[in-house]
Amino acid sequence: MTPNVVSREQLDLLGLTAAGTQYVLDVRDSPPSRKVGRKRRRNLILEVPMRCVHAVLQAESLTGEYCFLLELDRRNDVVAVFDQPITVKVEITDCRGRQTRTLYTADYLVVYESRVCAIELKTDGELSQLIKSRPQDWQIEEGCYRYLPAERLFGAMGIDHVVIPNSAFNTIRADNLGILNSVRDVPDTKRYRKARIGLMQLLQDEKTMLLADILERVGDTDATPILQLIGSGELFADLDNVTLSDPASVWVSVDPSLARTAQEASAGMTLHLDTSVLDDDEVIDPHYALEVATRLLVAQGLSKTGRRGKLLSERTIRRHRSAFARSNGKLIALQPKWANCGNHELRISNAHQAYLTACIREGKRDPDHSSISQCFERYKMAFDSAREDLGFYDTRPVVRSTFYSYFDRTSFRSSDSYHKGGRRLENADSESIDPKNKSLVVSRPFAVAHIDHWKCDFFLVVGVVNGKVIVARPWLTAMVDAFSGEVLAVWLSFANPSRRSCTMVIRDCVRRHNKLPEMIIVDGGSDFRSVHFQVMLATLGVIRCERPPEDPRFGQEVERLFGAFKERFARGLPGFGISIEKSRAVSASFKSQKRATLSLLEGFNVLEAYVFQGYNHSPKPGENSSRYAMKERALRFYPHCGRPTEWDLRFLIATSIEAPGSGYTLWPGRGLHVNDNWYTSSRLAAYRGYKKDLIVRLEPYADSVVYVYLDGKWMVCLSSRAKLQFAMTERSLLMATAERSDLRAVRKELENEMTRCAASIVNQELEEIAKKRSSHPVQLGGESSSIASSDTRAERVLFSFDDIEPYANDAG
Repeated sequence: MTPNVVSREQLDLLGLTAAGTQYVLDVRDSPPSRKVGRKRRRNLILEVPMRCVHAVLQAESLTGEYCFLLELDRRNDVVAVFDQPITVKVEITDCRGRQTRTLYTADYLVVYESRVCAIELKTDGELSQLIKSRPQDWQIEEGCYRYLPAERLFGAMGIDHVVIPNSAFNTIRADNLGILNSVRDVPDTKRYRKARIGLMQLLQDEKTMLLADILERVGDTDATPILQLIGSGELFADLDNVTLSDPASVWVSVDPSLARTAQEASAGMTLHLDTSVLDDDEVIDPHYALEVATRLLVAQGLSKTGRRGKLLSERTIRRHRSAFARSNGKLIALQPKWANCGNHELRISNAHQAYLTACIREGKRDPDHSSISQCFERYKMAFDSAREDLGFYDTRPVVRSTFYSYFDRTSFRSSDSYHKGGRRLENADSESIDPKNKSLVVSRPFAVAHIDHWKCDFFLVVGVVNGKVIVARPWLTAMVDAFSGEVLAVWLSFANPSRRSCTMVIRDCVRRHNKLPEMIIVDGGSDFRSVHFQVMLATLGVIRCERPPEDPRFGQEVERLFGAFKERFARGLPGFGISIEKSRAVSASFKSQKRATLSLLEGFNVLEAYVFQGYNHSPKPGENSSRYAMKERALRFYPHCGRPTEWDLRFLIATSIEAPGSGYTLWPGRGLHVNDNWYTSSRLAAYRGYKKDLIVRLEPYADSVVYVYLDGKWMVCLSSRAKLQFAMTERSLLMATAERSDLRAVRKELENEMTRCAASIVNQELEEIAKKRSSHPVQLGGESSSIASSDTRAERVLFSFDDIEPYANDAG
């Protein structure tokens, strides 16, 4: 993608000072000042392709920055956008009231047609805390947040500084904007143009209609023309409160106010669910429901007995009737106040309680997992010194039973988990995210997908060498749709996860569906962070999203798939066994690798049959339809979900793998020597330039093909095995190429082993010859001495292959 472009002439028209113009130009010519996500905890990192400026921007929040970029990408007045602009120095007031200077980096620098803005996005919780802790720097006026130091600095340069809270964005609206963006690249056919004219005439007459009724009226299920009209602003829908993926719930109108009014009128029960809790004076405690019912009978004169059948006194009856009458018949007046009985004051001082809580929390966060008894002993031993330091009046520590009660009541904080077991334990013990604050809403297929790797629990046969069966455990790479749970693509290989695995699963998705997901969520593995993977997704227009490290709950869709694979697919296959998990509990003759019989091609065929004929056609948990049926039903209304991708030469080159410069050699007049193979073409054979002027990419589907970039054009170069490979079926060619690529190191080691074996055989033969000649000397004049000397040399100079260089497996 081409970078952002903004000129000095354009900036001069925006009223910037000389310093402001120079700052924007410096930001334009420099990379982002930092890589986002280095100190993150549970937020997601995204790389978002922006169509309005033809650039890829960083984002570190789905609820804030990603939603902001979606809104920005729909505007027509955006000239350039830069993420993480150059850091500046601002003057702030510290906690002691002193003026000091610190570094500040805005999230985005946006150049509009009429002004330049520095954008800062923060959560509402962070802004509330900053306003309380730093009132001299952070303020709120009429609902607008202001960061005064940055506002003064950028204002002096003619740049507006804007602080936007995350509450200003809506995840439902973000999902709707994703749907509208998916139809922007749809080819505008004659059918769609004719449909839009008819729809506008229909809505001009009806004013407001449900999306499902419109589709029924026109006799079509494709909602693309309606979405195109909404995206262009000719029709309106309430994008903040209803998702466009549900045609039966969306009201569409030519007037935005009519659409909003109709949507609110059909809200129904959701209006009453906006409040998460009820006040105490509005609801009866369920624990007192039976007592309230008994008192109601007494107040109405229908009974004079209590809950346990005991006759109540006249005074109690009069009291219940009076309370019921004073409240105008509200049942809440009859609720007992037993919770207020008793002494609720603490028997220890506040300082003592703080010390007790600190001791308990220190024990809970101990990475050595100390017991409660050990925590209690440490508390007692340090009690006297703590009493003198803190100055509380308690003269003795609490008893063991009281300490145990406090230990059980003390909650386990996330910081305690982090100190006890690191980030993984902290994520496991962390609280669930409030559904209202969920950062991602997926309402259609091919909107979001997950990619991850799993080392299979079974062995496949690599080959047979010298009567010995060579086996290996394969790696499975899968892409799972977040909406339906359907497996979109799979890849099976012997190599460890690498950029090749990522490329193959992307290709498999396009080969099966002719489209890619709009967003792909991955973990922080080196293969997903590689430049190759990032550039490939940016070229294809796919958003890359990196989930928090060591937090499997953010990738539960693909983790659930791997769990099903292990229990329903791998279990029972030849080569699967308990010996993988509990190798010491199984005898050597019963190891699972001893029973492996399937090759890589056979294993892939079995996997493909299970996934695309069985798993995808089984019901999704909690649904009555299969994963495949859910996807097909949604695609009837929205056939243009995802990123349409053509399987052509341009796509093949974009998803090919870069060849390392040290991995190939250019021979003028002959071609390229790559991985022990020769590749050439008529144009390459005539090339007489330098190797550094070439860009070579390897075709992962067939190792007889490479792509070479020369003089601004790509060309296809073939090896001598090309004709033979092109005569194979695609699946056979794919698996054969994968085996040669993945097992290159294994083959090299086997060759070395067989060479050593041959060397030992030759040495034995030479020793036998030497023994025979020494036992039967030949007497032919003066030749006996020469023969003896040659025998001596044969005994001394034996074949040795210990100096064979080990094979260095490449990462690609």
